[in-house]
Amino acid sequence: MLQRQLLLRAKYSSPLPRCSPLQLNRSWQRRYASGEAGEGNTGHINVAPSEGILFFNNLLPLNVRWPHKLLVLFDRRKSSVLTDQERFERVGAVSPSQVVQNAIKASNLGLGPVNIVEVLPRINEAGAFVKFHHDGATDPATVAEAVRLHLQKNKVRPWWNPFISVKANLVLGKPWIEDLFRLPSRRLKVEFFPTQPGKEAAELSQEQLYSFFRPYGKLSDIVAQPSDSKVVPRYAYLDFSRIGKAVMAKNCLHGYTVTEAQGGGQLGTIFRLTYEKKQRAGWVRDWLLNHPRIVIPALAALIAGLSVAVFDPIRTLSIRAHITRAFHIEDNVVFRWFKTQSDDLISKVQQFRNASENDEGGMQVVWDDRRSDIEQIQSWLMETADTFIIVQGPRGSGKRELVIDHALEHKRAAHKVLVIDCKPIQEARGDAATIAAAAGEVGYRPVFSWVNNISGLMDLAAQGMTGMKAGFSETLENQ
Repeated sequence: MLQRQLLLRAKYSSPLPRCSPLQLNRSWQRRYASGEAGEGNTGHINVAPSEGILFFNNLLPLNVRWPHKLLVLFDRRKSSVLTDQERFERVGAVSPSQVVQNAIKASNLGLGPVNIVEVLPRINEAGAFVKFHHDGATDPATVAEAVRLHLQKNKVRPWWNPFISVKANLVLGKPWIEDLFRLPSRRLKVEFFPTQPGKEAAELSQEQLYSFFRPYGKLSDIVAQPSDSKVVPRYAYLDFSRIGKAVMAKNCLHGYTVTEAQGGGQLGTIFRLTYEKKQRAGWVRDWLLNHPRIVIPALAALIAGLSVAVFDPIRTLSIRAHITRAFHIEDNVVFRWFKTQSDDLISKVQQFRNASENDEGGMQVVWDDRRSDIEQIQSWLMETADTFIIVQGPRGSGKRELVIDHALEHKRAAHKVLVIDCKPIQEARGDAATIAAAAGEVGYRPVFSWVNNISGLMDLAAQGMTGMKAGFSETLENQ
């Protein structure tokens, strides 16, 4: 375990007043025998009648706790900067023992000799306990008041957050010094325990809890245990406005005994304080689950809106690239250069093939004979686009070449032709295959044809829950 050292320098380590040599040696042994789990790893601090405890908060960044967990894995003796005053002055806001010494020197409350016994660091809570020794004529509450006035007059603002300041309060209860990896929160759970086993503890009202915990910071809410709840021990929730205030209240009032005069019952009631994580999004989840008639259509509209906003620009670009042949290798500059360079070689080879020349000459005669048909189609294309043109002919008669290579030659060169082959669409089996084939012909990508099946199942489930269709799925014609 981490061994604790004094935060005081040598010039402040004066012997305790009115103590025998045996008592002095015991006090020095206690300084080095306890760690972050309390004295003797018991989780508690032993306090003599002539001793008191102060708790300081905001000494370290509260939200930076992972370095402590990492250092624990390697060497617990070096895991706390609060055990070395020189290291702490470079990292922390201020040395708590130095604050106590300065407050005692500057106080005019008539304090007697006060000496620091030890400092117990609380890395997870960004604070520290300071145990001090006082004479019989000095009250611990007066020492705490002197420290409070000193910090109020000489505010110590941490370098990582200048909007907060270091605070100190007297520990009234019996704090639990644990080294568990429990993170502080703004909500405290207050459990009411009896002072003797088997006895009954009093459940304090919200007004009584407010009077106890409000001095440590602003409270945003107090939630009492439901009256019909059978959970024991009885409890209540306290919500503070800031985490640092909840940390201060927990360490100062944990283990505090509420007397009968304070409303704690005949035998008294003990506070047991723990951090409780507040569920902020619970009401949202409950509302969503309890209103399926509103949530399911709204979810469908949200999914549709997101799909339109994200995928529609991509699909528009894909269709444009499919029509303009932007990504076809035949229209690539490098490919066209190689094709141009090879035309001469191919033409020279074909000069030795008279039959090929005769074939090309024969094909030219055929297209010259169909020139009137080509011009007729071109003239029809210049008219209104409200009608369509059908070119019929036997198989192998050159219908495709007539339309694509000759009638639409200029539009094809300008990349304004979209060719749709209906045969794959006709031969597709099932709605998903038909949609995929039609999308492939027009360059509609990405397409999620399998979503139609899932949408149908979701629509069926919504109809069973709400009695009406949510409109997830559509017919094949609409798609």
